[in-house]
Amino acid sequence: MAASNLWILRCPVEERPRALEVLYQGLERRVRAALVAEALEDARAGRVDLSGLWIARKPGWGTAEKLVGAILTQSLSGRAAAVWPPQAAASPWNRADVAEALVKGALAGLRDSGVAIAQAVLDMESDPRGAIDLARGGMPRVTDLVYMRRDTRVPPSPPARPPTPRTTLDWRGVEEAGDAVLRAVLTASYQGSLDMPEIEGARSLDDILEGHRGPTFENPERWRLGFLPGESEAVAALLLAAAADRDAWEVVYLGLAPRGRGRGLGDQAVTHALSLARPHAKAIELAVDARNAPAVGLYRRTGFVPFERRAVHLTVLARTAVMPNAGAPPLP
Repeated sequence: MAASNLWILRCPVEERPRALEVLYQGLERRVRAALVAEALEDARAGRVDLSGLWIARKPGWGTAEKLVGAILTQSLSGRAAAVWPPQAAASPWNRADVAEALVKGALAGLRDSGVAIAQAVLDMESDPRGAIDLARGGMPRVTDLVYMRRDTRVPPSPPARPPTPRTTLDWRGVEEAGDAVLRAVLTASYQGSLDMPEIEGARSLDDILEGHRGPTFENPERWRLGFLPGESEAVAALLLAAAADRDAWEVVYLGLAPRGRGRGLGDQAVTHALSLARPHAKAIELAVDARNAPAVGLYRRTGFVPFERRAVHLTVLARTAVMPNAGAPPLP
């Protein structure tokens, strides 16, 4: 892709060392060299995919000077992609133009490859310039994600609305309940959802399920469906997963069908999540759209404590699905 006499293209394998140097240019030289070597080795071993590395070239320069910027993207499950802020070479002809062209070029390439949602999650204090570059390139800041954590060993406080015989959930694994029941309750739970309304209609239910499962989904018994007495259709969906790099479980998704809202069922879902996670992990974590006041209130009420807040930059590249709002996209 050409933009403002720049060429934006996927980085050829032979240019990856230079592109990674540009991406890590803000680091001390030894640290930068070590990270570049590690990334290249991980790519050779298949542990890291660098096919989402894009570069900017300015035609007419000498061979060693053609690469004037780089941006890294990563495909995620469910037709989504993660995007990191662009980096321009140390003395580019126009840093802001290079950065903008990189974002626009990478997004065009992701769209052509079938990606529906592109997202970036940023620490605003450490990278304010990256936020500006992403917004100029077509990825505006749409909201913040609040990351919350709770110790599984601390019992939950008594709920403000204790369950009655008519509102006590019966929890079943998705294999027992069946795929059709899972799909029905997920679709219902997206109706009126306050999580990421910007991505409504961008992905099919199959895409969403693939995104929730992720590339390493192994234990379907951690996906639980809640049923009210006498009902054959689930009213609650609780999708849990073990964190890959720490002693914690994650709430991948917690949703209620409209008929289950305002009845204290969210508190029951959190209590059930704690009981499942407690024998296996010291903490349970989640991320929630800061605009979703009911969800934030539920998690605070049930003992979750915020530990981080990050800005979400997002763009929808395709709207081909006929689906209600499907909640927050998968995070990198």
